[in-house]
Amino acid sequence: MLDTEVSSSTARTAGLGRLFAFLLPATTAMYAAFNGVSQILVPSQVEGFDPGAKVGNLAVVTALAALSAVMALPLGGAVSDRTRSRFGRRSPWILAMSVLSAALLLVMGLSTGIVVLACAYVAVWFTANFYQGAFSAILPDRVPVSRRGLASSVIGLGTPLGIMVGVNVASRVGHLWAYAIFDVAFVVTSAALVLGAREPSSADAVLAPRTSRRVSETLRAFFVAFRSKDFTLAFLSRASLSLAYFTVSGYLFYAMQDYIGVENIPDGDVAVAVSTLSTISVVTWAVVAVFTGWLADRLDRRKLFVGISAAGLAVSMLVPISSPSWSGMVVYAFLSGAFIGTYFAVDLAVMSLVLPDKANEGRDFGLLAVATGLPPALASVVAGALLTVFGSYVALFVFGAACAFVAGLVIMRIRSIR
Repeated sequence: MLDTEVSSSTARTAGLGRLFAFLLPATTAMYAAFNGVSQILVPSQVEGFDPGAKVGNLAVVTALAALSAVMALPLGGAVSDRTRSRFGRRSPWILAMSVLSAALLLVMGLSTGIVVLACAYVAVWFTANFYQGAFSAILPDRVPVSRRGLASSVIGLGTPLGIMVGVNVASRVGHLWAYAIFDVAFVVTSAALVLGAREPSSADAVLAPRTSRRVSETLRAFFVAFRSKDFTLAFLSRASLSLAYFTVSGYLFYAMQDYIGVENIPDGDVAVAVSTLSTISVVTWAVVAVFTGWLADRLDRRKLFVGISAAGLAVSMLVPISSPSWSGMVVYAFLSGAFIGTYFAVDLAVMSLVLPDKANEGRDFGLLAVATGLPPALASVVAGALLTVFGSYVALFVFGAACAFVAGLVIMRIRSIR
């Protein structure tokens, strides 16, 4: 009996190792596309179409794309929850949406006007986030609770690696080539995940019986997870921290131009300066993410790690205010990378532990993902308003610091997780 148990445990460990090995490149490719497009390619293209209206146009385009993402994230989780196939629940959608997203990214690269760019951006943010909704559900589906900190670290490591790859590719090659590179990486790594770490068949799984409901009742049922206090607190904390991050990072390209000043940037190249800062941030993020998820599992203090990292991020956002210079931005990049790395290394583990309904984990995980999808829409509007009212990028950093601090306070009120 003991030999059988040891063999079973070894098989599960080997299976997790294979899953993690394919999750890392897929996560990296996904975030490379997300961040290369949003931080470098779209701001650059928008400015090229109409330099004088770049701030307002970027706010509108980003808001529309983010609202599209907000709808797609829970749909990706919910639809995949109810998918029955011999390839599993998540895999068909992961593969199909990666291919569709790649086609739409190419349209963005070929666009010659703001309208076409905006339409393609909205469409690709829907398909890519539908993909993410199904992709994110892999963690609660296939990773036991005792290993979720490690799984969160793997995904947390893929995030900064993706940002680093994305912004460097986007800033150092032509924009059409950048879109093509993101396309190939997105599709190849998704196919490798689906084929290399095969999901168990869901063909024989039993679906919950459908009931006849009015539209209003169906909508209420879709958001029933918010009846859980801890789920709601986790959502609010994640949304607040994401709002802090996107309010600053979404306008970092323009902040370097107009706040730090082109004349104060090495070689006067804004795109390369942004990619350099992102590289500093994400290298620090990656180093931190390697061990903090494991340590949080070991100490069983995941909530504490998230709270400290949120407070630290708030402090880091005050550095560009006290030192509005290239060196100040380098210090900001280093500190924000360390704290956001700690946050994302543990965040997914925390989110997976507040899901109230096992039968609808994909849907509910998708709803929590909205907490990172909605802030870009709000951030673009908030940032535009702050810049209009105060006329200074200082307001963005102050607002970001306040939101990050609130995120830390809210997460500490969750009672079901240490």
